[in-house]
Amino acid sequence: MTPVSEPPAAYFEGDETGVAPDEPIGDELSSSEPEADHRPLAGSLSGLALAPVVAGSDFASPAPGGSPAGAEISRLNSAALAKLSAKDYPAAIELLSQVLQLDPISPVAHGNLGVAMWRARRFARAEALSRRAITLDPNYVPARRLLAELLRERNDVAAALACYERLLAFEPDNAIAHNNLGLLLRKAKRLDEAREAFARARALRPDDPAIKFNQLTILPNDSGLAEAIDCCRAALNQNPDNADVMTNLSVSLQFTGRYDEAVDYAERAVAIDPERYQARFNLSLLLLLRGEYARGWREYEQRWRLPEVTMPKYRQPIWTGEHLGGRTILLQSEQGLGDTIQCLRYVPLVLARGGRVVLRLERVLVRLAASLAGNVIIAPTNVRLPDFDLWCPLLSLPRVFDTRVDSIPAAMPYLGARNAIAERWRRRLAGLPGLKVGLVWAGSANHINDARRSIDLAHLRPLLATPRVTFVSLQVGPRAADIATLPSDTLHDVSAELTDFAETAGAIRNLDLVIAVDTSVVHLAGALGKPAWVMLPFSPDWRWLLERDDSPWYPTVRLYRQRALAEWDGVIARVAADLRARAAAAR
Repeated sequence: MTPVSEPPAAYFEGDETGVAPDEPIGDELSSSEPEADHRPLAGSLSGLALAPVVAGSDFASPAPGGSPAGAEISRLNSAALAKLSAKDYPAAIELLSQVLQLDPISPVAHGNLGVAMWRARRFARAEALSRRAITLDPNYVPARRLLAELLRERNDVAAALACYERLLAFEPDNAIAHNNLGLLLRKAKRLDEAREAFARARALRPDDPAIKFNQLTILPNDSGLAEAIDCCRAALNQNPDNADVMTNLSVSLQFTGRYDEAVDYAERAVAIDPERYQARFNLSLLLLLRGEYARGWREYEQRWRLPEVTMPKYRQPIWTGEHLGGRTILLQSEQGLGDTIQCLRYVPLVLARGGRVVLRLERVLVRLAASLAGNVIIAPTNVRLPDFDLWCPLLSLPRVFDTRVDSIPAAMPYLGARNAIAERWRRRLAGLPGLKVGLVWAGSANHINDARRSIDLAHLRPLLATPRVTFVSLQVGPRAADIATLPSDTLHDVSAELTDFAETAGAIRNLDLVIAVDTSVVHLAGALGKPAWVMLPFSPDWRWLLERDDSPWYPTVRLYRQRALAEWDGVIARVAADLRARAAAAR
């Protein structure tokens, strides 16, 4: 995984598929602006939000002015606001529940209690109250604000988008609504519309550092990162204890390679709010990147607390590493395909604890995983599971086995290609002249970090011009079509035949070398014990550590790192020079 936040936006996609984040996630920045005639319930929202409001005695169906009920409602609301300001949410909920009993058809009473429930993290109840308020009065805007934020927080992008669009019909000049709409559009990959939304928000509030931050982080090639850092610092000057801003600043610093400062701000965010799980998850990625595995693996478990991540709901207990005593354990894949391949190395260690293993994998990995030794049942994710006694997520295994940088299971190869498949690929590639080099230039477009890790194929022309080398494209997916932009004899395209990872393994077995960006093919080559050269962005994924050109996870892998943000030319030049030397030596 990598950090979490907005430039760093909320990063929740895995490598190619999966349920957990592999990127820094952020609580995107926003401001809070209550309606002019209402007071904010409890200051600004965390993350990107529109602040719902407490409306005093301004109810849709108020008690008659000066009546005992009206006076009591006013007193209860004032007391509730004080309790919310003190973060005494149970007391505030009790007081606002009394208000609702006094005026059960008031949209404001429902909306205010919804805000208290939201702050107490009772999200389902908060959503029900906000929806009831809107039913009672479709024009009651604060409830629409709260509902939009609740939908955004639970990552229901489509519903949140619709809710913000309806809200903007009521409040077309609401800068924060445009800002939050932009963040949702970015998450939906509707980048042009996102830029328009940010521009509208910025026009309405040109001096808001949060809006400026979000606008900057959608710029290509991280060109806005330095200014985004300045925005975070300006926001902290206004609100020094804002954990969301600290989270975003931490991620921004991480992407610029200022890791010590990034850790410091992540630590501060966690200290302010230990339940700020985005910050804790981001901190885990920084710790792992720096090789601090003991604490890093512990904090890495916070991924299951992120709203975008759903832990499988098995009734069986999670395994903590004890001897299995003949019991059956389910190992559940998660995150990207590369993450799964990386952690399949732990399957023999689990088997050594005296049990049977059921391995639940995406279908494209099933035939590849069949090369694992031992009593392993492989269950694709779309078939019914056999019985099992315990379970464990695959990416929790490094923690279970107390993995340190110097104790990574690195017996290679731990995966193989079926002989019949390897032989078929041997015949398929045998006639190619010179050094046979597999090439991958792009990962999945669904990966939040894809713009940083993938390379435009045309940018690789200096590498593709290496004499005495035949390049074999291992690229799959939409980016395989990039080959059509090159002269017909530049790349030997076999993408149509790479129907699963067993086929890709057969091809790699018959190549001399793989050169790739950070994708699952790198993990596959490393797991097969084949040489692979990896072109890495300036701030790499945690598993590649820092300031080294080798990998303790894969002894046959060599790392080529960017030396500045978005600087691929130097990486490509170094790879091309080393490839020329290797081809000459092979000759």
